[in-house]
Amino acid sequence: MRNMRKAAALVTAICLASGILTGCQGGKTEPAATGGEQTTAAQATEAASSEESKQPEEAGGDQVTLRFAWWGGDSRHEATLKAIEVYEAKNPNVKIEGEYQGYDGYYEKMVTTLSSGTAPDLFQFHRDWVADVQGAKHYLADLSKLPVDTSTLTGGVLDKSGMYNGEPVLFPCSVGGQVIYANSEFAEKYNLDTSKSYTWTEFIELGKQIQAANPEDYLMTADIDVLNRLIIVSYIAQLTGGSLVDAETYELNFTEEQMTEALQNILNLYSSGTLEPFGESAVFVGQMEQNTKWVNGKIGGLLDITGACSKYQASVSAEVIPMQIPILENAKSSGVDYSGNMGFCINDNSANKEEAAKFLDWIENDPEAILILTDTRGFPSTTSAINALSENNLMNETLKKAVEIAEPNSFSINAVSSNTELETIRKDIIQEVIYGDITPEEGAKEIVEQYTEVLDGLKTK
Repeated sequence: MRNMRKAAALVTAICLASGILTGCQGGKTEPAATGGEQTTAAQATEAASSEESKQPEEAGGDQVTLRFAWWGGDSRHEATLKAIEVYEAKNPNVKIEGEYQGYDGYYEKMVTTLSSGTAPDLFQFHRDWVADVQGAKHYLADLSKLPVDTSTLTGGVLDKSGMYNGEPVLFPCSVGGQVIYANSEFAEKYNLDTSKSYTWTEFIELGKQIQAANPEDYLMTADIDVLNRLIIVSYIAQLTGGSLVDAETYELNFTEEQMTEALQNILNLYSSGTLEPFGESAVFVGQMEQNTKWVNGKIGGLLDITGACSKYQASVSAEVIPMQIPILENAKSSGVDYSGNMGFCINDNSANKEEAAKFLDWIENDPEAILILTDTRGFPSTTSAINALSENNLMNETLKKAVEIAEPNSFSINAVSSNTELETIRKDIIQEVIYGDITPEEGAKEIVEQYTEVLDGLKTK
C-alpha cells in the first residue's frame, strides 16, 4: 500500500511539473506562510500618505507591461496592490498586472508556467524550490546582471538563501526561523515558561501533566508538514549540527540510528498526549491557526516559522508569545533553520527583465514602498526596510522577538537537503510510522535506502 501511495504522489508531481523537475513536489507548508501581516493596509496607507503626494516621474521609455505573481493572505494582497498602484503612478510607462492567490497550488502553477514559457516576469518564490527549478533549466535570472541592489540584504541572507551555482537568483524578502507561538493564558494556566529552553524530555513531561489535568487540552498540535519540515529536520540538526545531506558529496549527514531516534520522538509526542492526535490535526493541514482547539484556548502552542507570526496573533484573543523550540541535551545546534525562505525571482526568459528588476528594487529598497508593504511578507531582510519601519513605529515587536529567539546557534538547510523528492519520501514514512504500519527502525531504514537511491541519481546529473 505504501509503495502505491508513493508512486501515485510521484506521478502526480511529475505531471504537474511537466517533466522539468528531477524531484517530486510534496505538499509543502508555506515557510514564510501567510504571515507577517499584522500591520493593516489602512495603517500602511496612512503612514505613506505624505509620500503619495509626490508628483509622478516623467515617463521614461516605451510602454511596458509586467506580470507579477505572488501568494499570500488578504492583507498581503491589499498592500501589494497598493504598492503597484503607487509605482505605476510614478512610472507611467509601466503597467503591472498582479497575479495573486493562496499558497495551495502556487508551486505547481509556477512550475507549469516556467516549463511552458508562460511564466510571469517577476514572481514570489521559495528558497526550497530554487534548486529543483534552476537545476532543470536556467529559468531564473542572474540578479547581479540587473539593476537591483542586493547590498542592503542583512546577515549573509543572500549567500544562505538566494544563490544557485554562484548566481544570485532569489532576492530574499524576509528572514527568520522557527519558534513556538504560545497562548499566554494557556501558558499561565499550566505553568508553561515561555522564557525557558525546554529539552524534548521536559516538553513531553509537561505534555503528560497537561493531559492528566485535562484530557481535552494539549500542549501543542502539528500538521504533517510541520512534523516533516520542522520537527524531524530540527531534531536531526540538533543531533548532527547541520543539514540532512552534504552539499558537496551528496552523502547523508545522519545515520539510520539517528533517524530512528527522530521518528521515535514523533511517536513519543503522540503517545504522551503532548501533541493533539494526528487524525484530529489533519483537518487543519496548512491552516493551523483555524484549529478550533487552538482558537478556543485548548492548545498551548503552535510550532511554525517566524513569518507566520501575525496570523497566529490574529486567531486568538490571548497574547501570543514566541518561545524557543525544544532542544536535545548536548545539541550541536538549536535545530532552527534560520534563513530567507521567501523571496522574489525574475523570469530569465522575460523580455522585460530590466523593468522587472527596477520594480523589484523599488519594493525592497525604497522607503515609500516599504511603508506600504510593511511586514506583510514577514520580518524584513533589508536594512532599508528595518530602518524605515523602525523610524515610523511600524515594526511588529512580537515578530521581531520571534526572529531574535530563532537566530542563535541556528543553521541553514542547503539546497540538496530541500529536494522535493526527499521531502515526499520522508513525509510518507512519517505518516506510516504514526499509523503503526511500520516501526521507527523500519522507517529509518527505508529513508536511508530511498534517500541513497535518489541522491545517487542526483549526483550523475
